[in-house]
Amino acid sequence: MRIFIMILMLSLYTGLGLYSDEAILIKQENGRKVASGLELLLEDPESRLKGKRIGLIVNHSSINSERKHSIDLLYPKFNVVKLFAPEHGIRGEKDDFIKDNLDPGTKLPVISLYTGKKKAPSDSDLRDVDILIFDMQEIGVRYYTYATTLILCMKAAKSANRPILVLDRPNMAGRLGVFGPVLDREFLGGFAGYYPVPMSHGLTIGELAVLCNSEFSIGADLKVVQMRNYRHDLFYDETGLPWVNPSPNIREADAAIAYHLIGSLETLDMSVGRGTAAPFLLYGSPHFNGESLVKGLEAAGLPGLKFEKAVFTPKGHTYSGRQCQGFRMVITDRKKIDPMLTLLTVARQIYLHLPEKNRYAGWMRACRGVGSRKLFMDIANGVPNEKLIAGLTSGNMNFIGIRKKYLLYP
Repeated sequence: MRIFIMILMLSLYTGLGLYSDEAILIKQENGRKVASGLELLLEDPESRLKGKRIGLIVNHSSINSERKHSIDLLYPKFNVVKLFAPEHGIRGEKDDFIKDNLDPGTKLPVISLYTGKKKAPSDSDLRDVDILIFDMQEIGVRYYTYATTLILCMKAAKSANRPILVLDRPNMAGRLGVFGPVLDREFLGGFAGYYPVPMSHGLTIGELAVLCNSEFSIGADLKVVQMRNYRHDLFYDETGLPWVNPSPNIREADAAIAYHLIGSLETLDMSVGRGTAAPFLLYGSPHFNGESLVKGLEAAGLPGLKFEKAVFTPKGHTYSGRQCQGFRMVITDRKKIDPMLTLLTVARQIYLHLPEKNRYAGWMRACRGVGSRKLFMDIANGVPNEKLIAGLTSGNMNFIGIRKKYLLYP
């Protein structure tokens, strides 16, 4: 029976285009340390990379369990000819647009995928590349830009008739599951949300790549190197993989969870803690009444969370140098969190505490992060949370049904 199940699983994965003939089905061993797609590739790199000119789409998170970077692990043993830099750059230190440059260590050319206009490789960029490899730690929400970078690279690979290999990594808060509105039609194709998927899709970057490639007809020659021992009920700090900030302001596991929950509200008129020691755990504004805001949040009794009054002065970004009042999100039991109820409750309280002048206009401008103008209007108009959650259920259930076809892990 066990052999039959493994054969059946292999047939399913092959049907999805995840593996070529030389691929090996990776057995899940619950309770064991997770091995990333990079580490699995390095167990037999010759079969995929020998004799090929390689383009790496990587950043500072592209490391193995010993914190060795994928560039150093592959070059110069293999013919890496070009590096492609996403938002924050190859080393993850930039908070602005990236320029084409040379990597200081290897002297390899670095092509920016994060300029004002250019977000994907051109056909000419790929002329001297035989295969693209994507290896970056993604958080797992629609508005985090690395997923869009991957989608655009898949499209570029299709256009240039080049294969693309995704080295899979965990969803940093995948246990929270699928929640949030499916992206509205008016926001499709944006850099912080490209395709109509829920705000939190609950997939690894490899699973998301295969779903998008099939469901949205990209049609790239895509392969995924699967992880070993990963499960969807793990938070990132339960995988055994070394922590690395996926971007400069996600500095701990609780911040990654908070980013899943309410990071979509960042474009509202407030600080999200950038420029402090606790970004995405601190939220405030010079215009907020911190005590009143926290009172409203605590009264909601959100499971797994508590809110403490916070007074802070960001040293950069929104409201730099100005004292802000607001709250600190404290995660008391991550396994009890209700993510959609949390988002709606926090969004409603913030709306009530925004300055009345231009409140609604500013609120409407911030719809893109959440991905639904109607949801934001309903919050502003006082529609109860229960009704809002019920309205989101059908879209999420439809996506969950589609999502099942692309799951690589239990």
